[in-house]
Amino acid sequence: MEKQIFKKRELKKYKIELADSHCHLDALENKNFSEFISYGVLTIITNGTDTKSNIETLNISDNKHIFAALGIDPSTALNISDKELIFNIELIKNNNKKIVSIGEIGLDFKIAVNENDKNKQKYVFEKMLDLANELNLPVSIHSRNSIDEVIKILKSKNIKKVHFHFFEGDLSYLEYIKQNNYLISIPPFSSSKRDKVIKEIPMQNIMVESDAPAAGNTPIDVEKAIAIISKIKQIEFEKTAEIITNNTKMFFNIKNKTNLNIMRK
Repeated sequence: MEKQIFKKRELKKYKIELADSHCHLDALENKNFSEFISYGVLTIITNGTDTKSNIETLNISDNKHIFAALGIDPSTALNISDKELIFNIELIKNNNKKIVSIGEIGLDFKIAVNENDKNKQKYVFEKMLDLANELNLPVSIHSRNSIDEVIKILKSKNIKKVHFHFFEGDLSYLEYIKQNNYLISIPPFSSSKRDKVIKEIPMQNIMVESDAPAAGNTPIDVEKAIAIISKIKQIEFEKTAEIITNNTKMFFNIKNKTNLNIMRK
């Protein structure tokens, strides 16, 4: 009931372009992607995680409103064979003009419980970062329980364009993020630690994400993340959405044009 009230209020009040910096459209039960676009989410970055997901993500993307990021995520990295890893690297290389980012990639020390598992994740992560450097593409990073090691590897690879998806770091990482002009994305619900980060981080370093279906239900849920940021920053919703959408397009080098006729009224 609360979700319905929120959506009804925002639908009535706002007419603004939204952007989802991280989701997984291939995993959604609701494949009516035009519904999200009609709502006003005119830029959607959908991320692959494994072979099947990467292929489906390519097929879903239209490079008008839906943009592909391809990668091997930490969960898949634990068991991927060298043959399959090479297949995905070649898939990405052969389609590099159709994708906007290498992602989802990174480390997850909640599921990597021993050194062997951690080393497997690091190996695949470094391969993906090498690929990003080779193709001059930004990276979308998963860093659960592993942000220090992620940063160490990013430094060693001299990665310039970094997006920390579903950011879980605390205030101690802010200076490093600002100095390197990295971006973080905010999911559609609050945590006390993340709210403190939102308050202090410059708007130029923020995006929003639904992470649907893992966190949000659909890309439409980025509206909730924008509302959280708007309240904490004390910036009106429309202005917050405008800044965040521009940040997203600039980071992923997206030049799609807003079609006001399909935006929600």
